[in-house]
Amino acid sequence: MKVNKLTPGSNMIWEASRMMLPEHKELMNYYQKERNRKTKPVLEEEEVNIISQQLSESMLSKSQITIELFRAFGQNAFKTGTVTKFDTKLRQIKLDYDDEYKWIKFQEIVGVS
Repeated sequence: MKVNKLTPGSNMIWEASRMMLPEHKELMNYYQKERNRKTKPVLEEEEVNIISQQLSESMLSKSQITIELFRAFGQNAFKTGTVTKFDTKLRQIKLDYDDEYKWIKFQEIVGVS
């Protein structure tokens, strides 16, 4: 007797899982990634003032500073350099490091040392 998919007793649940549409796989990957998302810590007003003061001091004294940048996935990033410009309109700073520069938005900054 020949057995096919419609034969009683065959495991139809596993037969259906052999093929997965690309859309389903993409959606599963998206949900897996979102499960690992971190939430940004809310900084107290005092912490924000201290960070602003340290950024200003770096710009005025042309001294190096290390800035901790929030990353929703993975470890936070650290950039060391000198603050050379404040753009209050766009709410960002210009950080010079290793003959390069990077514009950093205030909202990305979670710490300064």
